[in-house]
Amino acid sequence: MHPFRVGWLLGCLASLFACSDGGSGGGNSAPPAGTKSIVVNSLLDAATPPAGTVTLRSALESAASGQPITFDPQLNGGTVALTLVADEHTSLKGEVMGMRDEPSGPVSYLVGYLPRDYGASALVARKAVVIDASALPSGITLAWTGGGDARVLAVDGDLTLSNVAITGGRSVAVSIAAATAGGQPWTLGRGAALAVWGVAKLTNCRLYDNHSRGDFDSSRDRGAFGGAVYADIVEMHGCVVTGNTVTGAGAAGGGVYSVGGAGSKLTASTIDRSAITGNRISGLFAYGAGVYSDGGGIGESKLLRVTNTTVARNLAEPAPGLPPFLLAMGYWRGGGVYVSNGHLELMASTVVENAVRGVPRTDSLGRRNLAGGIAATVGNAHAVESMTLGHSIVAGNTVEEIGGRRYAHDVFTGSLMHFLSAGYNRFGVLDFDQILVPVGEPTWESLVRRHCPKQGDTSGVDLASVVDLAGGVSHASWANSAGVGSGEPAVLAYLPRGTALDVVPAGEYPVEITIGEYSVSPGATDDFLRIVLGRIETRYGLPGFAAAFKADFEAFLRAADSDSATAGAQPYRNPSGSPILSLADTHWFGPNATWPRELANYPYIEFWHRLDAALGQRAIPGLGMELLGDDAWQSLFQAGHLTENPGIRMTLLNRRELVVKRGATDQLGTARPTGLPGDIGAVESR
Repeated sequence: MHPFRVGWLLGCLASLFACSDGGSGGGNSAPPAGTKSIVVNSLLDAATPPAGTVTLRSALESAASGQPITFDPQLNGGTVALTLVADEHTSLKGEVMGMRDEPSGPVSYLVGYLPRDYGASALVARKAVVIDASALPSGITLAWTGGGDARVLAVDGDLTLSNVAITGGRSVAVSIAAATAGGQPWTLGRGAALAVWGVAKLTNCRLYDNHSRGDFDSSRDRGAFGGAVYADIVEMHGCVVTGNTVTGAGAAGGGVYSVGGAGSKLTASTIDRSAITGNRISGLFAYGAGVYSDGGGIGESKLLRVTNTTVARNLAEPAPGLPPFLLAMGYWRGGGVYVSNGHLELMASTVVENAVRGVPRTDSLGRRNLAGGIAATVGNAHAVESMTLGHSIVAGNTVEEIGGRRYAHDVFTGSLMHFLSAGYNRFGVLDFDQILVPVGEPTWESLVRRHCPKQGDTSGVDLASVVDLAGGVSHASWANSAGVGSGEPAVLAYLPRGTALDVVPAGEYPVEITIGEYSVSPGATDDFLRIVLGRIETRYGLPGFAAAFKADFEAFLRAADSDSATAGAQPYRNPSGSPILSLADTHWFGPNATWPRELANYPYIEFWHRLDAALGQRAIPGLGMELLGDDAWQSLFQAGHLTENPGIRMTLLNRRELVVKRGATDQLGTARPTGLPGDIGAVESR
C-alpha cells in the first residue's frame, strides 16, 4: 500500500509541540556565541548620527551578520519613529507565476522564486538580523511615520525579533518603468511590517496597524500578500498580530503570509501562543484573512503548525469599488486560516468569529467560491496534503453572501488528501464537499479521506455553548480591529465554557485511522460503485436508495456537456474515447497525481459529490457531518473478497497513526493542569 503521506508529520505528535525540523533557512550564519551586541542608545532615525549616538538604522548598517542589536535601558517603552527610506526598490525573492492551458481550463503554475521589486522599505538588511529588546520591560516600538509609503523592515536573510512592536508600515504597489524591474510593471505590496526572505523568528512581538496594497491586475503574480508579515519561514511565539490589512485584486495573509520554506531546508512554519485577530483582506481573489500558508510553494508539502493560538474576528471581503462583472468572478476563502499547499496542523487553538463576505457562485463541479473559518484550496490537481485538528474550538465562523444569506461555515477541507481529527475538538460546521474523492486503487492513497470523529469530538456546536462570550473575552487596549467589529478594541483571547471544560486527558492517547483500498482480479468487472450504493441502502435502511441514485446519476451523465464550444451535448469520454453514460462506465482513470484535471475523471468525482449530497439530505442516524468517515467505512466493508463480486478484493485496516500528548501551557503561558483533564481551546479557564 502506498504510504499515507502525512505519516511523517503525524508521528511528530507523539511529543506534540516538540517536532524538530533542524537547520536554518536563510543561509546566513550567526556569529560565534558571546559576540558583543551593538547597543542602540537613541530613538532618532539617522543613518549617520553624531559621535557617541547609536541609532537603530546605524546599528543595522554596522552589525555583522547575526550580531545582536540591543537597546539602552533608558529607551524602555520608546518608539523609533522611522522617516527615512533605505531603499525605494527593495529586491527580495518572491514567486513568479505563469499560465498554461489544461483540458479543464487555464491553470496557473509556478515559474520559480526569483528576485522581485518589493518597493520602498524604511530599513533594509542583507544578512542575518537580530533585534533584541527582551531586556526592556515595555519593549521597543518601530513605527513608520514618514510622509510617503514604506514597509518597516525588509531582510534578505534570517530575522530574529524579540519584544518589539511594529506599526504604521505601508507596502504599496506603484507603477515602475519596465527597465527598472526587468519587465515587472508594479512593485509588490507584500509584508507591510516585515518582508523576510529567510526565517522570521518573532518572540513576544506586536504587529498592528500595518497595511499592504497591491494593484488591481488579476494576475496572481502581482498579488498583495502579508498585511503584517511576509516571510519564507515564520516562527512566531507569544505574538499579537492585529488590525492589519491587505487590499488588491489578489489579497492573501491579512496578518501573516508564510511561503513555507521555498528557499529553506526547514519543513515547518510555526505559530505558538499567539493571537491573530482583527485583520482584513479585501480583494477580488482573497484568501486567509488571518493566516495564509503556501506550504513551501506549488508542488511542495511543507507544514504550518498552529498551537495554543487564538485566530478570531478576521475578515475576507471584496475590495471596495469592484464593478459587478468582476465581483461575479471573485473568490473569498479562509476568514481565519487558509492553506494553499502542504499540511496544516492546528492544536489547542481557538478559531472563532472569523468572517467571509462575497458574491456567491459555483463552478461545474459544484465548487463554491466562498469558505469560512479554516479553508484549504480546491485545485485541478491535489495540492493540500492534510489537515489535522485537535483540542481546538472551531465555531462561530460565518460566510455572508452579498445580497443573500449568512450561514455558519467553520472548516472547509477543499481538495485535501486527508482530514484527521486528533480528538477533543468542538466544531461548528464541517464541510467536506470538495475533499479528494475516495479512490482506493492499489498504489493510491485510500478510500477513506475523513478520519473523524475521534475521541472526545463534538460537531454542530453553538459558539456560545463552548466560549464565554459574555465575560470571557479579553481585548487589547493598544490596537483596534480592522476586521470583524472594525474600530473596536482587538480581541486577544476567549475563555472556554460548557462542554469545552475539563475534558482533554492529562496523559497521552493514541489515534487510529482506517485505511482502505480494493483490487480487481484480471478479467473481473469493476462494479465497486454499484456495490457501495447497495451496501449503503442496506446498512442505513434506505429502501430504493441505490436505484434512485443510479437513475439520477445516469440522467446527469446523459445530459452532461464536456465541451460547451462544440454544438450539441458532448458526453464525458474515457481514455479510449468511448462515452461515459452509465454507472458501469464510471471509473477512476488516473493518473495518480491528479484530481479533476483529466475530464475522464469528472463522472467519478461527480458520483462521490452527489453521494455526499444525497446522504447529507437524509440526516441518517450514525452519520455525522463527515458522512463516510472511518466508522462508516468500517461498518460497510470488511477485508477480503466481496460477496457481490468475488473478483473485487477489499483491504481495510486500522492503523495507529499518532499518539497525542497535551501541551504543558496555554496561550497565556498558564500551566495546563497536572494530572487532571484540561480545557479545549487556546486558553485554560483557570
